[in-house]
Amino acid sequence: MVNASPPGGGEPGRLHTYLGMAPGVGKTYSMLAEAWRRLQAGDRVVVGWIERHGRTDTRRQLGDLDVIPPALVAHRGATFEDMDVAAVIASRADVVVVDELAHTRPDGRRRRWEDVGEILDAGLTVLTTANVANLLSVRDFAAQITGVGTVEFVPDEVVRSGEVVLVTMPPEALRQRIAAGDVYSAERVGGALADYFRSSNLEALAELGQAWMDGTLDDVGPELLARRGMLPEPSVAKVVAGISGSRSGEPVIRRAAQIARDEDAELLVAHVDVIDATERHLEGVLERYRGLTDELGGTFVELRGSSVPEALSELARSQEASVVVVARHRSRLGERLFGSVATRLRRSVPGIRVEVAGGGGPG
Repeated sequence: MVNASPPGGGEPGRLHTYLGMAPGVGKTYSMLAEAWRRLQAGDRVVVGWIERHGRTDTRRQLGDLDVIPPALVAHRGATFEDMDVAAVIASRADVVVVDELAHTRPDGRRRRWEDVGEILDAGLTVLTTANVANLLSVRDFAAQITGVGTVEFVPDEVVRSGEVVLVTMPPEALRQRIAAGDVYSAERVGGALADYFRSSNLEALAELGQAWMDGTLDDVGPELLARRGMLPEPSVAKVVAGISGSRSGEPVIRRAAQIARDEDAELLVAHVDVIDATERHLEGVLERYRGLTDELGGTFVELRGSSVPEALSELARSQEASVVVVARHRSRLGERLFGSVATRLRRSVPGIRVEVAGGGGPG
């Protein structure tokens, strides 16, 4: 949770996001300029993560700032580098530079904005970057306009929780930067200019960014699509069934399917695999649930997260679900001690209806 009270009762850190209209406009440069300003003002500044992208300007401006060594993340037989959150917090710096807020860790278990939430909760201020197309409310408009979808995202409320600076550049100036090889390597320049970085696309992305800043995105987004002869993609309601690996999932799936039929909505059945959980899945249960989902015309997805409510909340928000159905806690004592999944979901997604079906569900 961003901006919760840090350990020891101190004040949480502040988030400062440099929001670029498109890659290459200078958001990382602006972030580093602010980092140097704060360093010269007497703050202790560390770099938690920086994406260099082979750009000379970034390397030059990074200079001799104190860089926290990365952590190594193992995934599918390979090892990747990513931000060492524990080391960043242990540095007790005043200000932390964390590039690419929407990034997902190589193993898919965490998103960088979740890591940044931990750093803020520990009382450290964070300077970070994101692109307009990464914002959850903007990315569908951006994908329709540019023809390029964005997988990585950041919830609007995370960025709005702090200060936001919109970083823009005249489209032709950005295209000249790309043509000069200042943004992408030579072999990628042609495709980038021809597709995503057309002047009309860049103008639209700048408009979307300004509309998001002004709170007028709901008006400007459809207007931009209409101007291009595009119709907004119809919004289809979704109903999420959250299940575990126990036998309690069938009534949850069937109840969610019934709601989806009644509301002319899509059915999403989500199995949450909790990181470090000790629960053993009953043999064949997930395959049976997958088959039942197919039979009922739904889509089966598997999620990983630190908790069931957290993973389901993120899915419900990202899919703009209207209803989430979960199983009742396996015991009333457990519900009193730990709180039910339904209760925690209602707190984290207050605008989404949460229903309980059957019994003996995930804790």
